[in-house]
Amino acid sequence: MNGNTSAHFDEEALVRWQMGDAAEAERVHLAGCADCQARTRSLADSLSWFGAAARQWGEEKAVASENLWERKPATSMNWRGMVAAWAMVSVALLLVFGIGLQRWKGHRAAIEAQVQQRQQQQEKQELARDNALLEEVDQDVSQVVPESMQPLSWNAANNGAVSATNSTAARQ
Repeated sequence: MNGNTSAHFDEEALVRWQMGDAAEAERVHLAGCADCQARTRSLADSLSWFGAAARQWGEEKAVASENLWERKPATSMNWRGMVAAWAMVSVALLLVFGIGLQRWKGHRAAIEAQVQQRQQQQEKQELARDNALLEEVDQDVSQVVPESMQPLSWNAANNGAVSATNSTAARQ
């Protein structure tokens, strides 16, 4: 509700009224305005339904909790039973970890062996590729004239032979 007392409730005024912080002018307006009463009634109904549902849910949970506590066994567990239970749990954990740890170590060793074997295979493959490359380089280097320049050397050799033939033919 804004500064005018005859204006209807806005959202802030509704919240203030619901929380019990409404001003005197707002209470007076609410008492005489049917529209604002309808708006506040629907809000009040919604909140009361929510509250009722929350209380009912809480009561159902409390009953369920009481029923759970009432169902406890006829003979409650004494300290000897607790010690026996803890001892059984401890033995079970020791067995699980004792056997499991040994199996885990064996599994880990097998995985490490596989990894090492793969690394050795990769090293062998790299060595074979390196050797093949070195062999190609050695063949190229051992030639008198490299393969890529052989056409040039052939032309030079043939031109020399051709020019020698031409000079002999010219002399005759």
